[in-house]
Amino acid sequence: MLVGFDKAELCMKNLMESLDSLLCAEGSESLKSLCLKLLLCLVTVTDNISQNTILEYVMINSIFEAILQILSSPLSRREHGYDAVVLLALLVNYRKYESVNPYIVKLSIVDDEATLNGMGLVIAQALSEYNRQYKDKEEEHQSGFFSALTNMVGSMFIADADEKISVQTNEAILLALYEAVHLNRNFITVLAQSHPEMGLMTTPTSPIPTTPVTPLGTTPPSSDVISSAELPLDADVQTSNLLITFLKYSSIVMQDTKDEHRLHSGKLCLIILTCIAEDQYANAFLHDDNMNFRVNLHRMPMRHRKKAADKNLPCRPLVCAVLDLMVEFIVTHMMKEFPMDLYVRCIQIVHKLLCYQKKCRVRLHYTWRELWSALINLLKFLMSNETVLLAKHNIFTLALMVVNLFNMFITYGDTFLPTPSSYDELYYEIIRMHQNFDNLYSMVLRISTNAGQWKEPASKVTHALVNIRAIINHFNPKIESYAAVNHISQLSEDQVLEVVRSNYDTLTLKLQDGLDQYERYSEQHKEAAFFKELVRSISINVRKNLAFNTLSQELLLKEFSTIS
Repeated sequence: MLVGFDKAELCMKNLMESLDSLLCAEGSESLKSLCLKLLLCLVTVTDNISQNTILEYVMINSIFEAILQILSSPLSRREHGYDAVVLLALLVNYRKYESVNPYIVKLSIVDDEATLNGMGLVIAQALSEYNRQYKDKEEEHQSGFFSALTNMVGSMFIADADEKISVQTNEAILLALYEAVHLNRNFITVLAQSHPEMGLMTTPTSPIPTTPVTPLGTTPPSSDVISSAELPLDADVQTSNLLITFLKYSSIVMQDTKDEHRLHSGKLCLIILTCIAEDQYANAFLHDDNMNFRVNLHRMPMRHRKKAADKNLPCRPLVCAVLDLMVEFIVTHMMKEFPMDLYVRCIQIVHKLLCYQKKCRVRLHYTWRELWSALINLLKFLMSNETVLLAKHNIFTLALMVVNLFNMFITYGDTFLPTPSSYDELYYEIIRMHQNFDNLYSMVLRISTNAGQWKEPASKVTHALVNIRAIINHFNPKIESYAAVNHISQLSEDQVLEVVRSNYDTLTLKLQDGLDQYERYSEQHKEAAFFKELVRSISINVRKNLAFNTLSQELLLKEFSTIS
């Protein structure tokens, strides 16, 4: 309106071209910073980014190459990388389902290593800074009077204690990571790149404006954070990479899903892991025996388990850390406000990893028992809260997925479990916990014989239990007769395993189809509403916290007085 509708197009074209040339030129860093802030202002004018018609001009007059240039140069990346990455993440989400968005097309074909690594570094830095802030707060928290009190009184205060350790989540950076992983196959290689830069560039080369202390996620991490060593606190200082930093971040964010921002962050973390678990190349390095890492995930304080000592972490392929994260989530979120959607994603990720292991015959040395035990406890939880949960969720979909994970181990376990004895242990766990499977069978049988909305999903679980029931019904009588013949009231694990090994040959199992098939992730059909809401909240947050105060007025006036 100010420039007149007849001149708007030309005026915006001139503005975009000026911004583009200022961002690409060798010149004032403060001026570049203001250019990016102006662009972020334009992008976040409306809460719903797709209703912002100003962005049509940003689509026509692309600044994509300028953003890439910032990310590929170490100096400009250190100064402006954060703003550039957030800007790109927002631009990619403009009318992404309604029209051809040039930023999506261009981001999907970037193959320049320096640029992709630069983007990875900016994301890793922001996530590391979050992890560091959380760790600092946690240590401060544990060393205080409060922790002594908590230990004394027991777990009465654990929930309150947790709430105090809250650092604001950073969905904008997560969205950038998601778009890179989802759209660009070449970015997958960046996940495993170790980051020497984090430890090397400790002295910035130009004077740095000071950043006021604000919660992370609202303003970029200050430049001195970006240039200093990432992980002096960590045991794995030599061998960190973006994926490890992301897994640690996920382990913190996924602890508490009661808060809406954390729930969104947790969901986005699981969506990113879903994309990674489906990617052939990502799976190759996740399972690579020559790439072993110590990944120190955060574990939720719980009454019935001791806090694990970080010092004894073994070096293992990265897929073990992903599985640990999934097991940790399964164990810690069985509550009345049940996050069904997150559980489904969690089980799907485990399933996709198993499909890769089966296909490529990867024998992973992992403590599978922990996963089996977590899955059985999940089934137990679903059964004991049947009435409450069925009022809100179709629990049979989840139960079917869990039972089919066991079917996957039973049918194909000999191709990917590390040793024959791990296959025996699987049978031992099923027999030991047979009561849970029996109860599940009774429950689904009861529901599938009554006419009602759950009849069909429950009957699918009934059919899926056929092999588990065959194992229980075959081995239990053999174990009982062994005990009777040898006059033993309580058999040891070794004795049960001996019975199992000597009775495999008479066991008959049915071959089940489709256990190693899965539906691939699709954003547009399943997740469009989630991303629309997420981008809205990021847009509001970015607009609210555009940090012009990071640039001191005095410095600006001094510097701009000399710009011709």
